[in-house]
Amino acid sequence: MTTTTEPAPTAAATDLKPQTRFRRIGGALSLLGAGTLTCVSLLMIPYQNETHAEYLQTGVDHRTNILWAAVVLHFGYLLLVPAAFTLVRLARRGAPRTSLVAMVLAGLGSGLSGIIVVDFYDVALANSLPADQALDIWNLAGSYGQGAIIAASSVFGIALGVNLAVYAAWRARAIPVYPLVLNVVGWVVFTMFSGDPWLPSIGTGLVAVGLGWAGLIVLKTRDEVWARM
Repeated sequence: MTTTTEPAPTAAATDLKPQTRFRRIGGALSLLGAGTLTCVSLLMIPYQNETHAEYLQTGVDHRTNILWAAVVLHFGYLLLVPAAFTLVRLARRGAPRTSLVAMVLAGLGSGLSGIIVVDFYDVALANSLPADQALDIWNLAGSYGQGAIIAASSVFGIALGVNLAVYAAWRARAIPVYPLVLNVVGWVVFTMFSGDPWLPSIGTGLVAVGLGWAGLIVLKTRDEVWARM
């Protein structure tokens, strides 16, 4: 007669919904992929955009890199939304109000991936018109206040939403403080030094590590524990 060290199945384990593991693994992969793809996309582009003219010239000098980087960045930005929702899931019982605000802000920032389409128009302008005419049209398009409203609400929505979601998960003691610090510092560097050729990549690299850290925690969480969150 043999014995086993495996624990007997509990009621919670046997009553798990079929989609529990799928949601947990999907949420973990979104956390691992969001920051990583965003960082990779910026590393693909040797931007020199301290001035608007330099930004457009980059579209001429590195056209192929920019077009493919836009695709990678699109999916990176898209994954930020389910990544934030996964963190909200971790925090919803320990910090319900903060989680709710984070979810609303992250949803508001879901339009950020659509703004990436503008990169294709910028590249087309830079490659089809003389530099001075391309710059005039680019400045005219950027002068419309309605576009600024969409861009600002998307950028600040996702940035605040993700960071607030990480904060809520930490406050609920679901993750340690280090992912929170990495995310806050990373987003500050990314937004405050967007004209620098390398600092935005470093900032998104910190975000990738912070979100990836949280993703590994979710990935290692048992299904029955995840179901109770």
